[in-house]
Amino acid sequence: MAFFLAILTYFLSEHRAWAEPPGNTTQPAPLVSQSPSSPSPVSSRISAQNDTPPLSLNGPDALSVYKHSWNPLTAGPNLVSYADTLPEGVFNARFFFYSRFTQAQYTNSGGITGLPPGFYETQMLALEAMYFGLGSNTELAILPSLIGTDSSIGGASINGWGMNDFTIGIKHRWIIQNPDSARPSFSTFLFTTLPTTAWLGTPVPKGGLPPISVLPATHFGSPSLTGTLLLRKNIRPLRFYGGLYYTYSFPGIESLTAADPKFFAQFGDLIQYRMAVEDVIDDKHGLGLILEMVGLSELPFSVDGLPVNTTPKNFNLISMQPTIEVNLTPKLALSVGVLFPVWGNNEYLAMTPNFSLWYYFGSGTLQR
Repeated sequence: MAFFLAILTYFLSEHRAWAEPPGNTTQPAPLVSQSPSSPSPVSSRISAQNDTPPLSLNGPDALSVYKHSWNPLTAGPNLVSYADTLPEGVFNARFFFYSRFTQAQYTNSGGITGLPPGFYETQMLALEAMYFGLGSNTELAILPSLIGTDSSIGGASINGWGMNDFTIGIKHRWIIQNPDSARPSFSTFLFTTLPTTAWLGTPVPKGGLPPISVLPATHFGSPSLTGTLLLRKNIRPLRFYGGLYYTYSFPGIESLTAADPKFFAQFGDLIQYRMAVEDVIDDKHGLGLILEMVGLSELPFSVDGLPVNTTPKNFNLISMQPTIEVNLTPKLALSVGVLFPVWGNNEYLAMTPNFSLWYYFGSGTLQR
């Protein structure tokens, strides 16, 4: 969070500096008699031409400059959301598929040990992410998904497919990146997650977590709110992405399986930080390499002040993913990667292979 606050403070102060016209430090020129028809001095004309106002934060002038900057069509990261938004009236859809194979578990101190007796878990997540440009700086995201589980906890099997918890989000871009300076795009994203796994009886471990994906991580069956800060900056041939997520899960009645007694569960809040750097090798074919990093932590407290009564009370995960991307057609982009565990505690160690297919509707070059 300190990283994001430091960057925002710098860029906002930089914009204020641009907004203030420089002081006039030159001495006034001596008066020279001129006839009414004599032209103004050349220096005055040059000064008037160069005295252009700075770009607004997210107005039409800033959007026009950004639209004409380097920003080739690529699939982009599989785990980090974009800070930029779709143009007004534009609709796009992106299909994601994630599979998680649990292999071991992290101890409280960060060591690695085997899985508990009678425990195994494999999950698959199919997500159809739909994005709608509501305005020049506002975007609606509708994120329905299916979850498949093949697992056993203490000898009790949980298998099958069903509707995952449903997420909807609204994004607003407060700052449009300036190609001629270090100013990045900055936006906020508010997600609401509904507990459709509990409503529809989806076979999932209640209170567990789905595979890490482009969605904010939330506990199965818990209604949640997630506030997100997003950054993005294009510096040819690289693009940089960052995201900071904070999730509050409403407390509720939970049970691990149908045979377990129900109890009032209060989870700790979740904080997630995600970063990616994209190297576009071939602009024309959307060929590029991406390195993505994801951190996920459950805090031992909640903003509602209720004591956390789930076990463990907190955990941490850090994972890295190499991703390759390419445009299959002028409108269809593919990205493929594998999320590898790096470090954690009080959580399971798992690998998450994934891919996405992004189809671009409409005509012309999409700037996002």
